[in-house]
Amino acid sequence: MSAPLSQTDAGYYLQGLLSHLKKVTPERQHKHIECWMEDVEILVGAKNQGLGRDIGYISYSALFTFERFPFQQVDPAVIIANVMAWIMDNDQHRDEFELNDPVFDVESESETTVLMNLEIEFIEPVMVVPDDAGPIYWQDSHWSLAPYEIWTAVHGDVVIANTQPAS
Repeated sequence: MSAPLSQTDAGYYLQGLLSHLKKVTPERQHKHIECWMEDVEILVGAKNQGLGRDIGYISYSALFTFERFPFQQVDPAVIIANVMAWIMDNDQHRDEFELNDPVFDVESESETTVLMNLEIEFIEPVMVVPDDAGPIYWQDSHWSLAPYEIWTAVHGDVVIANTQPAS
């Protein structure tokens, strides 16, 4: 088993989608799945998120190839549906940045296998957290690349006050 990819090696979204696709494909197929980033751009702009910060965004095309895919044993439509499901569950930036839909291509290799290619655009935050030993020096502090916990309110109270004096 290989070590998990770091954000700088693969991007959180690419890494997450790869992990998901490996869960829904036969294990013997994993050695025939490759993925990488192309057309990487950085968008600088910090945003305080409480327990961490977004130092900017990274934009890239994620490319996946599935060689020798046994289409008679695993329907390629299952892969396509899993990609769509993962995107809907995990990519909250897709609509905000008006990203194109993924492109999926299938080519015959033999009577029992196909070559499948998937290209998908991602834009994701580059997340940093305070870390005294971190390798990133920014705003007179040290930081590390790491996802931070986002707290979500589960209860809220609304108070309406009448500022008009009673008659």
